[in-house]
Amino acid sequence: MHRILVANRHGHQVVEWETTDTEEARQQIAAAERILREARDKGCLVSRKEGGQHVLDTRPFDPQVEEYQIVAPIAGG
Repeated sequence: MHRILVANRHGHQVVEWETTDTEEARQQIAAAERILREARDKGCLVSRKEGGQHVLDTRPFDPQVEEYQIVAPIAGG
């Protein structure tokens, strides 16, 4: 199972998908790709898990990545 962890002011959300060749998996992957794209469009940072740790990521969505993490920008004054 692959996933995106979305950290925001409401806590966090987990979005998961499988890479099996089924219609349900294709829909899950499309939803995950959309979430990542929309987060980047809003200025969120995205990291991907590589070798057991997260590294900043600007590459296109890859459904084979074990885990992505999205962190919303901090707003303040």
